[in-house]
Amino acid sequence: MLLSEIARRLGGSLRGRDLEISGAAPLDTAGVDEISLCTSERKLAALRRSKAGAVLLPKQVPQLLSEAPCPVVLVDDVRLALARLIDLLHPPPVSPPGISPRASLGEGARVPASCRVEAEACIGERAEIGERCHIGAGVVVGEGAVVGDDCFIAPGAIIASGCRLGRRVRIGAGTIIGSEGFGLASEEGRPRTIRAVGTVVIEDEVEIGANCTIARATLGETRLGRGCRLDDQVHIGHNCLLEEGVIIAAQSGIGGSVRIGRGAILGGQVGVADHVEIGAGAQIGARSAVAGNVPEGARVAGYPAVAIEEWLGERVLLRRLRRRTKTKKDRKES
Repeated sequence: MLLSEIARRLGGSLRGRDLEISGAAPLDTAGVDEISLCTSERKLAALRRSKAGAVLLPKQVPQLLSEAPCPVVLVDDVRLALARLIDLLHPPPVSPPGISPRASLGEGARVPASCRVEAEACIGERAEIGERCHIGAGVVVGEGAVVGDDCFIAPGAIIASGCRLGRRVRIGAGTIIGSEGFGLASEEGRPRTIRAVGTVVIEDEVEIGANCTIARATLGETRLGRGCRLDDQVHIGHNCLLEEGVIIAAQSGIGGSVRIGRGAILGGQVGVADHVEIGAGAQIGARSAVAGNVPEGARVAGYPAVAIEEWLGERVLLRRLRRRTKTKKDRKES
């Protein structure tokens, strides 16, 4: 694709000569027919050394433009432009529809001819699969489950009985939707499991990574709102509600009955206790432990999580205390 066409499709502006681009690559490995990107002045040295045929740069950092050794496409948001660029130059492969003879379809299961169902997939009784879905090898769609149009379910994933997926949902390999929730009561001093008889509802355009677990509700539903994004190895407890556009990074664990507001972002390895409410637009720093409610728009971090300014202040004080303790120790030894 011509660089001028790429600039037009990305809503950017071309600075320099036009040329044909065959793909995208990192700054340090891109060749003369490839386009790369540079997001900040911290990568200025790599930009100067790059052999890329062209580079995406943010309009907000003019110094990068003056240092670029090749034609430039200036854009407002480099990461968004990269997402669109990859779709342009590296579109995902389209697999032909068809049901493998090694797949299993239960009585009353509905699978349109436009779908692809790979070997060893198991579609349960009365399950409904939407149009143009891709059901990977070894996937299990349980009895009475519903999968909306244009969904992609990677190999080994499980959509348990009665769970519902909206349209254009992507489920990563090994992920379980509708696992048993961790609800316990005490009976004569021993733990007794409270069976989960609710369901999981995944709304449109949700993307869930590999090896995640979304627990079904004890009663009612666990729900992930439209456009949520879950990284790999995320656990969502029973009866949770994630509103639209929530983002959760890898290895985070969300306790039961947690409510997370629209557009909130949780960093990697965050733990959230049961029945906590996290407000819309809140940001939780990586490896934080959230034991209480977080207000809308707040930024918190730490163990336990507090306002990020408070957490940073505590870190500074601890560093000073260590230095003073070390100084006193050195004086005594001398």
